[in-house]
Parts: sequence; structure tokens; C-alpha cells
Amino acid sequence: MAGQHPPGPEHSGRRDGQAPRPSYYVRNPWRNVAAGAFAGCSTILTVTAIFYALGRLPLGAVGVSVLLAVAVFGFGLFARHRAARIDAGLLGR
Repeated sequence: MAGQHPPGPEHSGRRDGQAPRPSYYVRNPWRNVAAGAFAGCSTILTVTAIFYALGRLPLGAVGVSVLLAVAVFGFGLFARHRAARIDAGLLGR
């Protein structure tokens, strides 16, 4: 029926009457930030290499682009470390 709340553990559909096993997945936004940073670094380097190979990008712009990619990669490492610390804190390690 429309407007009803989802069933709780007492109505989980299990026949033995026990509550469902808890999920160990915790929403950690730093995981997505780390993945996005690594993807961004890869994209920057790929686009830079393609445009430099085509002769459309001067060498000075390549240096700036590589420095930007290194900074984004470093931020990705920081985000991955931060995500691991949050996961360890939640799991009691």
C-alpha cells in the first residue's frame, strides 16, 4: 500500500523470527573522493599526452598539466588514507 513504512526487523520475511544480519557497508564519502581524484589524474595525463602528441599543446602547458596531475594524485592518496582511517575507526581497529 502507498504510504506505508518499510517493514522492520520483526517483519523482515525471515521465517525463524531473527533480525536480518547487519550490513558492514558504511557510507564513506572519502572512498568516492579518492576514486575521483585518481580518475581525474589519469584523465589529465591522457588528455595532455594526446594534445601534446598532436602538436596542439606547448611544452610549458605540459609542465603545468603534469604538476596539476601530481597535485590531484597526492590529494587522491590523502583521500584514500582518510577513508581507511574512517573505516578502521568504525570497525574498531
